[in-house]
Amino acid sequence: PPCEEPYPDGVLTAIRRNVGFIGSFLLLAYTTFGELVYLQQMFEREVNFLEVTFQAPCIGYCIIGVLKMIILAGRRNTIAELVAMFRTKWKQAIIHNEHWKVCEDTMKPAIRVTSVTALVNVVMGISFTVLPIAEMIYHHYYTGSWSRQLAFNIWWPFDVLSGAKYFWFVYPMYVVIGFTGIIIHMAFDCLFCILAAHLCMHFRIVEYNLTNVVEELKEDIHGSMSRLRDVVVNHQELIGCSVFMQNVFGNTLFLNFLGSSIIICIQAFMITTVSGYTLVKFILFILCFLIELLMLCAYGEDIVQSSQALINAAYGCQWYEESKPFHRTVLQIIHRSQQPVLLTAWKIWPIQMSTFSRILQASWSYFTLLKTVYGDN
Repeated sequence: PPCEEPYPDGVLTAIRRNVGFIGSFLLLAYTTFGELVYLQQMFEREVNFLEVTFQAPCIGYCIIGVLKMIILAGRRNTIAELVAMFRTKWKQAIIHNEHWKVCEDTMKPAIRVTSVTALVNVVMGISFTVLPIAEMIYHHYYTGSWSRQLAFNIWWPFDVLSGAKYFWFVYPMYVVIGFTGIIIHMAFDCLFCILAAHLCMHFRIVEYNLTNVVEELKEDIHGSMSRLRDVVVNHQELIGCSVFMQNVFGNTLFLNFLGSSIIICIQAFMITTVSGYTLVKFILFILCFLIELLMLCAYGEDIVQSSQALINAAYGCQWYEESKPFHRTVLQIIHRSQQPVLLTAWKIWPIQMSTFSRILQASWSYFTLLKTVYGDN
């Protein structure tokens, strides 16, 4: 259901309204459980490191997806409240054509970026699960025999590869699981990015209003002061919106960043050790994580820059022609804007481009360690 809708009253009504979400959660939760059981069974027999590295990224991806669904479910009313706040501020902020231009310059690129990113991730996710079919057809063409293969390994209460009836019953489930996992990840990430774009848009509207606070009402000193007070109020409300976003997304993004740094490392190691269609699968997988991290960090960086832009706007608003209360208020805006609005992943990793660089550096360090220890095996 739309993210501006809070939970309806009554448990049964809420369940009926969210039955699709609940079904997706149960499917992804079973996938995570099945992958963990399969990993445990791998350790009960003689297993090499390459098999473990093949299983670990899929487990990490599903665990992060399940956690994102839990956060979306647990914070649904908070998200609805945040969306309602942005909707109200939208109606208040868009007054004339210049405001609308600021809105379009911010929101249209955000919608295009998130839409294209989601589409690319869905295509890569579906390709990841469909590639084994191409490999089976290729193998049959050259050998004349069918070799059943799966996109990833999950424990089932029956032997999936023992017969065609089991295999072709389960394989479509793998496609659905892959599609569900991608959609859940992108739903969470795109929601964060769109809300971040809204926050940036409102900061830029505040910047525009602050820049023109004196020029537009130059003949009326009380009007200038009143408009400046409105800017201060809007600035404080936007800071409050950022606190909402921190509470909703902060903890999950920490686990996302932590898991991604490890998974990217493992994927890079797999790319250097496998070949054929498996190589294509892991290239697609690592691209999903890199695009996801880049998008999250880029919009976090945009929040920082748009909130800091108020410093120059305040300093250049011709405050020197106004009263002393006006001067003091401008000074307070400059002082507060020197502490940019910065969202953090569990108050450890700032969500900005420097963090994206640090995650890649950490992944590269883990990768070189793996190559040194297990490269010859």
